[in-house]
Amino acid sequence: MSADLQMAAAAADAAGKIIRNGYSQLHKMEAKGVGDFVSDIDRQADQAAQQILSTDPKNTPVLSEEISPILGPGETNFWIVDPLDGTSAFLFRTGRTYSSVLVAKRQNNKTDLGVIFFPMTEEWFYAERGQGAFRNEESLVIHEPGELKTGWVELNQYGDSAFESDFFGTLRNRLRTQNGAALVTQSAPYSGVAMRIAESNNSLVAAIHDNNPESVKQAAWDIAAPQCVLSEAGGLFINRDGNPIDPFQPEPFIVARSQKIADQILQLMH
Repeated sequence: MSADLQMAAAAADAAGKIIRNGYSQLHKMEAKGVGDFVSDIDRQADQAAQQILSTDPKNTPVLSEEISPILGPGETNFWIVDPLDGTSAFLFRTGRTYSSVLVAKRQNNKTDLGVIFFPMTEEWFYAERGQGAFRNEESLVIHEPGELKTGWVELNQYGDSAFESDFFGTLRNRLRTQNGAALVTQSAPYSGVAMRIAESNNSLVAAIHDNNPESVKQAAWDIAAPQCVLSEAGGLFINRDGNPIDPFQPEPFIVARSQKIADQILQLMH
């Protein structure tokens, strides 16, 4: 484990302690939009993660959802932090397996590492580019490509239907046909769903994330770390054209266990 990966894990652990200690308590919360919330725990977790990352001897800047959502011009090397992914799931207590801390590091416009920590279940997922992916110190590799017709697909929709894309709406309907998936669900939204796909120990083969540039739902802090880990495990994040997504270019996208599953889903659009 490199020094950078150790630092990312330490930052995720610090934020995770805030989340774990705050679970099942009352919190101040604000609505950013319909179905989009931020709480005092989000901000406290962000502060805890940044306190760790501030010790980086390289003085690497931090892009984070709550405290520092904007970078200086021309920055190509930086940390990316989502201090509490799945805020709605956390606040509404939909389950202990949803909320996580996401930490990634970008260098020269590439994601070098990603850490996903589920503090309520003590699950760690992490990867460094070209070094493979891991879950709790064990190698994480997708061996079974899966089949859409016998698989489960999770949908990550907007709370405000006004922002729903045609791509997402079409797929939601076509996945629920004889050519679609065996099960289509819409749970509390969380980017950590990519790790459930990576585990390959259930029938979850894909997730569809809506993402309208007019109201970004999936920003870089939601995407970078999960994309890094899932890609190293053998999965993929692709756009409607079948190309790898750029975390900084908002558009609807598919998270899939395999190229086979991705192709089967894209075929539904034709």
